[in-house]
Parts: sequence; C-alpha cells; structure tokens
Amino acid sequence: MNRLNKLWLCGIAIAGIAGFAATATRVSADSIVIHIGADVAPTPTPVVYHYMYYPDEEAYYVPETHIYWWADHGTWVSGPAMPAGIVLGASVKLDVDAQEPWRHHDAIVKHYPHHKQDEKHNRNRDH
Repeated sequence: MNRLNKLWLCGIAIAGIAGFAATATRVSADSIVIHIGADVAPTPTPVVYHYMYYPDEEAYYVPETHIYWWADHGTWVSGPAMPAGIVLGASVKLDVDAQEPWRHHDAIVKHYPHHKQDEKHNRNRDH
C-alpha cells in the first residue's frame, strides 16, 4: 500500500508540473527590456493621436469619436457635424502627439496653409 501511495503522489506531481508547463506564459526575448542602473529611466512609448485637418476651414475631425472641432469667434467648439453652411474641402491626415491639436493651431496653420485664399489670389491676378 505504501508503494501504491508513492506512485500515486508521483503521478499527481508529474501531472501538475506538466499542466503548469502547458499553461505558463511564453515570453520571447524581443519583449524583454532590461534597464541597468537606478538613474536610467525607460523610454516611454509615444502616444499618437489621429485627426483630419481641413486647412481652408481651419477645422479638425477626430475619426475615433466622430467629432468635429472648429473655432467660433476665438473659442474652440465641437460637435457631431460642422455648422450649417460650412462645406469641408480638402483634408490632411494629422498624426500628432498632442491630444488637442487646436492648442497648437498656429503651428499647424503655418505647416498647412489655406488653399482657398491662394485660388482667389490667382483668379484676381489672371483677370
């Protein structure tokens, strides 16, 4: 009987080890980052936010939330659609590290200038 108990306990131990090995999380060497030294901080993964920017209307669209943002007399407002009478023209895809790109609107306008003003200017020059 004593020998039977030892075999039974050995079988349970082997089954437990095999079960643990089968369910243990596998970690590849690519996913391990080792930081040596207390003064070395890990590099944070940058967060990227996606927007559509409409330079002629100076408006933004957030695809994830389906919300538009535009300036109304100097105040940024938002809504599920642009105000009546505003037709959106060409857009530019923005991938930025700022959650609210309109806070940096001056820099964005410099990078993506209006096209409507250029068209009006060219039409007036041609006549």
